[in-house]
Amino acid sequence: MTTLYLTEPGTVVSVKNQSLDLKRGTWQRSCRLAEIELVVVLPGVQLTGAAIALLLDSGVETLFLRRDGRFRGRLQGQFHSNPTVRLAQYRVVETTFGMGLAQKLVLGKIRNQRSLLQRRNREMEGRVTALVEAVDTMAVYLRQLQRLESPLSRDQLMGIEGICAKTYFQGAMALVPGSWGFSGRNRRPPRDPVNALLSWGYGVLLARVFSASVQAGLDPYLGFFHATEPYRPNLVLDLMEEFRPLVVDWVVWGLLRSSLLEARDFEPSPDGEGVWLGHLAKKLFLEQLERRFQSKLFYPPQERQLALSQILVEQGRAIGRACISLRLDEFESLEVR
Repeated sequence: MTTLYLTEPGTVVSVKNQSLDLKRGTWQRSCRLAEIELVVVLPGVQLTGAAIALLLDSGVETLFLRRDGRFRGRLQGQFHSNPTVRLAQYRVVETTFGMGLAQKLVLGKIRNQRSLLQRRNREMEGRVTALVEAVDTMAVYLRQLQRLESPLSRDQLMGIEGICAKTYFQGAMALVPGSWGFSGRNRRPPRDPVNALLSWGYGVLLARVFSASVQAGLDPYLGFFHATEPYRPNLVLDLMEEFRPLVVDWVVWGLLRSSLLEARDFEPSPDGEGVWLGHLAKKLFLEQLERRFQSKLFYPPQERQLALSQILVEQGRAIGRACISLRLDEFESLEVR
């Protein structure tokens, strides 16, 4: 099964013989619906009424992103629902147990961020002071989270997550060649090519995690860490946390160091305030992201190798089991190996 990314403005999607027929100028391609599990649509792509009806009737998850990768909305047709899982999820939100789950997700994110910095620090033999300091600082907060006997409050947890995120991106400057001029995280809009890649990659990851959370029977909009902000897929943002460094950051740092991309592969946004990925950058980036999603990692809860795309689903299912059983040990955050 594959994910279909519709990224190019001017693309028209219609239906022909239970397949999606894609056209843009003289270019044309057909995709069998039976082979598609997720469709991601960016602005400028037109879906005909017949295409929308087919996607809804077939239950193919279809998500719409903004040009910078932010979530816009989704098509929802009939899909398998598990009331037991959703009711359990609703019961534990805003409880100590729910905050325990949130803390595990944040712990996984920080641990994976630090692991990426550690890899680079070993390569550079500890010669970059900012990188060493970032690794050491994050270790302090990791130990603090691991030793707690009861979960922190949401505000306390957000404070630690924010400090570690800032520390991580300060250290991450050593992961990016100086020619890119990366000086830390910025967004809405991203103002440089590195941040454009990160934002767009997180949008792609959001789409994949959204699909995984629906497959796991969870409500994508009711989270534990990001909680209950309206008009936002809060649980998806929760489940994304440990996968941000594991998937998107991993690909971005590697892509920039490979010299496959150049500054000319990016373009200014129409308002001149942000930076967008050009056609070649999107193509290369998507190829590398898909390769990462299909790469196999050891999944400790099942003691076997699984593709990262499947691990997304399994982590969602583990959250559901934990909510039903009210046992935190049913869910374990991941770690880069």
